[in-house]
Amino acid sequence: MENLIYQSISGLTTGMIYFLIAAGLTLILGTLKVVNFAQGSIYMLGAYTTYTMMKLFGHTNLGFCLTLGIAPFAVALFFCILEVLLLRYFYEKAALYILLLTYGVLVAMYDVARLIWGLMILTAPMPVMFQQAVEFKGFLFPLYNIFLIVMGFSIALLIWVVIHKTSWGKTIRAASDDREMTEVLGVNVPLVFTSVFGFGAWISAIGGALVAPMAGMASDMGVEAGIIAFIVVVIGGLGSIGGSLLAAIICGEVQAFGIIFLPELAIAFMYLVMVVVLILRPLGLFGKPVIIK
Repeated sequence: MENLIYQSISGLTTGMIYFLIAAGLTLILGTLKVVNFAQGSIYMLGAYTTYTMMKLFGHTNLGFCLTLGIAPFAVALFFCILEVLLLRYFYEKAALYILLLTYGVLVAMYDVARLIWGLMILTAPMPVMFQQAVEFKGFLFPLYNIFLIVMGFSIALLIWVVIHKTSWGKTIRAASDDREMTEVLGVNVPLVFTSVFGFGAWISAIGGALVAPMAGMASDMGVEAGIIAFIVVVIGGLGSIGGSLLAAIICGEVQAFGIIFLPELAIAFMYLVMVVVLILRPLGLFGKPVIIK
């Protein structure tokens, strides 16, 4: 029972990281109707930027808080600029163009990471305030894991509030459903799309920032993260934030328990879950038809 509980917490922690990567992809896909292969590179740059800023601010609680506030925003701003200068000109073209372009961005960011941070595996220091455990019912849980789980659910709630309870969210949904009509009503749709792209990038960068103190960072981590994000999005359903959250938790738990029984196939179990879901529900758990431009 003790191992079961600890593995469940570990799986839930992993699932929250998966959700943060996939949520940005889901948001961009659901609004812009484009598949962003560069999503994994956003997560990777979020982790590396956190590592650099924590060295700059010092390994303190305040330094971590400042880093968590600044690093994801800086990464999101960078990708907003990239969207304005490059990506937006390909939204109306065939899907193959944007796929190749974002894949090129992924490869370019991989090389940039190798150039700036090198080939060594790096880990950001764990903040002092999280270097302890929380006791509950006689069980000890790492405080940082609990923090990460709370952050994951909090950001899921934030996304829902932004999309469904704000005027900006209404504008996003309107632009997503009918871009031409929204433009006729005087809305600057390209600006709306850029803001959505930035919001999605900010979410994924937070995922990278949160994973930096607890896992090793390598320049190719964005490739694996991008693959996992697509698995989560496919299982949850294209454009569904709630589906991505549930799918991410499922994938995290499957991997956590898969490591116990068949460590060599832990990642493969997620593909098996995806196959089963697609057989039973071709649109995913909560998916709706999405026309990819």
